[in-house]
Amino acid sequence: MITRLPEELCCVDMHNHVDAGPDGKLDSAKAQALLDGTVRLGIMKIGISRPMSNETVKPDEFRHSNDLVIDAMAMSERFIGFCFVDPHFPEEAVAEIERCIVKHGMAGIKLYHQFFICDDAQKPLMDKAAELGVPILMHAGKCTDPATIAAQPRISHAGHFLEALAKFPDTILIQAHIGGGGDWEWNLRTLEGVTSNNYYIDISGSVIDQGIVRRTIEAVGVDRVLFATDMSLEEGVGKLLAADPTREEFMKICSGNWKRIVSRRRMR
Repeated sequence: MITRLPEELCCVDMHNHVDAGPDGKLDSAKAQALLDGTVRLGIMKIGISRPMSNETVKPDEFRHSNDLVIDAMAMSERFIGFCFVDPHFPEEAVAEIERCIVKHGMAGIKLYHQFFICDDAQKPLMDKAAELGVPILMHAGKCTDPATIAAQPRISHAGHFLEALAKFPDTILIQAHIGGGGDWEWNLRTLEGVTSNNYYIDISGSVIDQGIVRRTIEAVGVDRVLFATDMSLEEGVGKLLAADPTREEFMKICSGNWKRIVSRRRMR
């Protein structure tokens, strides 16, 4: 029985997280545990961010979050950084994207639910991402229970992503965690037939419903599917293996599609 991903896949978990310890600095023990866990499962690189779920996140707060990611990147070259910002502060957010991506070599931008992905408030960030040729990874889901809807009234679902693709046609968008909870089947039905080369979806999340990864491949095409775990390491590997991918599908999902995204970065 296969219980880890073969090293030949050069697998990238492109959606994961680091956190702060009690002293406000990087929790290096948890970061090391993440590295150790991915080694056991055959995952070679890990995309990390530290988003905040507040309705509004002030610039000094999101800069501090990104400093933790920068510290993790210094800790291991296996960490791939994503820069978290809040569009409520467009000038500061764009400056922070410049700092994180141009100066510190982060690979993309992470947005949470402060606004829908298609909101006009996102435009300065979308334009900066397009200018740099880096992706925006957006927290997403189709909530169905009242408590989650009340807590995340501006969480983006598949319909919002389709609208954003039309509104921001030059920006690479990644829809986070199809297995993050809620009505994932509704999301996939909405996405069927998507044609944009700027759209991707990651398979992370703790939901391990039978067929979730295979259904994702069928709905959007294997060229748009990215491997990720979002802190559910074993579940992420297990549900990918359960989809029984061909070798070509394995290569694209685990690393090939991510390499194609990275190749679009505009270096300075």
